[in-house]
Amino acid sequence: MAETKRVKKGFFAAHAKSSAAMISLGIHAVLIVIALSFVAVTVIQKDDQKFEAKQVNRPKQQLKRLQVPVKVKQNKPKPKLRKRVVVKNVQRKTPEFKMPEITGVKGGMGALGDGGGGIASIGFSMPEMDFFGAKAKGEKVVFVVHFGPATINEGDRKNPFTRMTGLTIRNRLEDLIMGLPEFTLFNVTAFWANDNWAMSPEMLLATPENKQKVKDWMAPVNPLEGKYEHCFAGAPSSIRSAYQKYPTRVENLPSYATKWAYPYDVPKAAEAKYLSDGKGFVHWNRGVAWALLEQKPDTIFVLTTNYIDDWGNGDKGKPNSVAKAFGNMCRDIYGPDRKKWPTINVVVLAKAGKDSTGANNVLSGQFGPIVSAFKGDGSVIDDITKFMNDKEEELFRKYRAEYGN
Repeated sequence: MAETKRVKKGFFAAHAKSSAAMISLGIHAVLIVIALSFVAVTVIQKDDQKFEAKQVNRPKQQLKRLQVPVKVKQNKPKPKLRKRVVVKNVQRKTPEFKMPEITGVKGGMGALGDGGGGIASIGFSMPEMDFFGAKAKGEKVVFVVHFGPATINEGDRKNPFTRMTGLTIRNRLEDLIMGLPEFTLFNVTAFWANDNWAMSPEMLLATPENKQKVKDWMAPVNPLEGKYEHCFAGAPSSIRSAYQKYPTRVENLPSYATKWAYPYDVPKAAEAKYLSDGKGFVHWNRGVAWALLEQKPDTIFVLTTNYIDDWGNGDKGKPNSVAKAFGNMCRDIYGPDRKKWPTINVVVLAKAGKDSTGANNVLSGQFGPIVSAFKGDGSVIDDITKFMNDKEEELFRKYRAEYGN
């Protein structure tokens, strides 16, 4: 039998199936490696994202008004009271001099120069004062009142009837001060010839206590009964020494004088500076000089019977020189702005039973330049009975029947 010769097979032929599997695995492995390499490269080399801003045109929408009504609450200023303090003709059938009199609701003054912010802030107007017909406004007021023989009595006719004039003036002054609102500052001085006696060395706030001081201070003046002298008569020697020591208070005055006094002389240096062409400040203008130099008010009232500014010139004097002197004084004290200067208001008392022509001439003539320069007001008392209340008028009729001509 012929021997069959075996043909030796190769490895791959002997392991055909295994080799195919291995080749397949190898191919897949290569593909996996290639795939992984491709992904890794792709991830690593991937470009960064870039963002570019592009302008987008959007339609503008018109704003719409609110359709719901809205109420706006406005703060309205509170009504401000205006006070008027009045000394006026008395109606015989009704009580008088109940002050301050509320005359209406009106806006405040807004501002008081450079020193009245406090008053404006609380809503008050400056009080309006009517002193025997002379009218002015002010929050710092000084009264310069004649307390000599011409107002207290008529010369040698010293009786209750003639003294009714001085009593009425004193009472109306008290009434006016009693009616001042409490934020007001005030002071009073009595003058005659070379005398000027102040009630206080400085302005007083118009409190009830200080208003009572006015009554206490004037209570002894011009008694209707008893000894008759004007308040400066028989003044003690302590007055003259106190003039040099103002404001030294002098007490223990005569029973018919003020209860106490602060005597005042204008300093010699001030007289030489402001009134060098005269004989110094006398009579009413000494009281005004005291008011300006010592009190610095915004309103001055003068009540007098005549005009005297220099004893050497009698009643005629030099009103233009006095007006200039007071102007220079105010310029130094208040500054050059005339709006800040005080008003000077003058009341001239006509002699009882006499025609008032002379008093009107004094007011318009001698006092005219002063009142005009200081934007004041003036009036004449032609009949003191017009200012008497019922009780005073009753006394007047009684004394006229007993002592009148």
